[in-house]
Amino acid sequence: MTTGITYLHSHSALERELRFPKHIVLVDAKYKSMFVDCTEGDITPFSYYNVDYYKVPILAFIRKGGIFKNFMR
Repeated sequence: MTTGITYLHSHSALERELRFPKHIVLVDAKYKSMFVDCTEGDITPFSYYNVDYYKVPILAFIRKGGIFKNFMR
């Protein structure tokens, strides 16, 4: 989780390092409630170095006003 950032953002550097497909974005677990309109299979929990994230579809992320950042963790 990125400390001090209070807006919906991605972790593009981590997604790139882990070779995520381009249609998936990693968001901090605290933003999961923003994606209640997605089907259960579309959002999935993901943990990396004991930090909890969620994989969400990029289109849902954009619709929610998410900001793409080059965050690693």
